[in-house]
Amino acid sequence: MKIKVILASSSQEIVKSQLEDRKKSLAAGTEITIVAPPLCPPSTETERDEVLAAPQILSEVMKAKDEGFDAVTIDCVLDPGLKAAKQASQIPVVGAGESAITLALLFGERFSVIMPTAASIGSMVARIRQMGLWNRLAAVRAIDLPVLALEDYQETVKAVEREARHAVEQEDTDVIVLGCTVMGPIADTLADRLGVPVIDPGTAALKMAEAFVSPAWRSTLYPEGNS
Repeated sequence: MKIKVILASSSQEIVKSQLEDRKKSLAAGTEITIVAPPLCPPSTETERDEVLAAPQILSEVMKAKDEGFDAVTIDCVLDPGLKAAKQASQIPVVGAGESAITLALLFGERFSVIMPTAASIGSMVARIRQMGLWNRLAAVRAIDLPVLALEDYQETVKAVEREARHAVEQEDTDVIVLGCTVMGPIADTLADRLGVPVIDPGTAALKMAEAFVSPAWRSTLYPEGNS
């Protein structure tokens, strides 16, 4: 099984830093390729960034089947271009944000999302409303660290833990959703410290993609993609 992971970022540094961590979550026989479209913004954090990133992501999605991939993940919690990508693709397309939020519903009644910056809060709130999950949301909070600064592991853990702990202790949160795929490596540490499930969106998308490509589901969920 081959999965194409499309970043909403042009940063080759993110590709390098994320690849080995993502591989740890894969089932035997699954291969991934991480792509950073060069015309994407360096990071996608605002509505303007989403608009710029979406056509670049869609272009990469539409090439994926011919490139030999079995599924695609859009590796951004804001899921830029996801709906259009699903409509255009003959293979499964999975968004990191949609996957993480959906998974959170299985682990608790109320979830909170910890975003990198306040500029992303509005987009995430709109996404949750669009999914019809407003009554399951406890809070959307931000740590005021831009995406490209999240690879400072210690600083990111400290900042996310502060906001997540407030959400758990003060806002009746059962599950924490990390608001950026670059935060993924801190999920285990946070879960241990907070005592609640912490959802890594990049991993959530990959595991969903693996499930959708499996023979048990592929023929019923994606009948047009089986030829």
